[in-house]
Amino acid sequence: LEVDRQGASVEEMAVEVNKARAALETAQKDLRSMASLNRALKQSLRLRLEKWHDFRRHIAFRCKVVFQYHLSNRGYFGKVLFNHHDGTLQLKVQTDDLNGAHGVNRDKDPRSLSGGEKSFATICLLLAMWESIGSPIRCLEPDEFDVFMDAVNRRISMKMMIDTANSSDGKQYILITPQNMQNIRVGPTVRVHLMPDPERGQGTLAGGTSVA
Repeated sequence: LEVDRQGASVEEMAVEVNKARAALETAQKDLRSMASLNRALKQSLRLRLEKWHDFRRHIAFRCKVVFQYHLSNRGYFGKVLFNHHDGTLQLKVQTDDLNGAHGVNRDKDPRSLSGGEKSFATICLLLAMWESIGSPIRCLEPDEFDVFMDAVNRRISMKMMIDTANSSDGKQYILITPQNMQNIRVGPTVRVHLMPDPERGQGTLAGGTSVA
């Protein structure tokens, strides 16, 4: 056997070279596979982002249309302005007293609306946002509902919410309010649960009664 100066034979060196060549080919194959996987993942991510942006635009457009539709029940006009880059949402509401005044459309800032107008616009926004999500239970508490509404806004708001609830399949609406609900038409899909008036010094609330 021929032995080189380092003490290894030609045959042994050939075996080591073959092992190194096989390891190199395996590494190059793995590298190509990882590069191909990386390109596929990047393409998949681009497609997912495009679908997500399309879905977001669709949801925003739907919210704008539904918001305008509900406002029109009161003779109002409004816009929902989404700024996806900054993550903000801005409302513009045009009430009946400004609608077409002198041929000029002037939008009110929500902070300048009256209590009833602001509550009604809030209900319209909530109904529009609810149309964009899949939550099966939707609840309105007193602070978000009809506390500051006049009789006209309250009647229109209640009708809107009941009509929306009746047209929503598989969803339950819970409306909590201290107001009198005697004008609500009770039916198969609408129930009114009355809580008794609290008593002074009462530690717990008694069970309410249902109006069928």
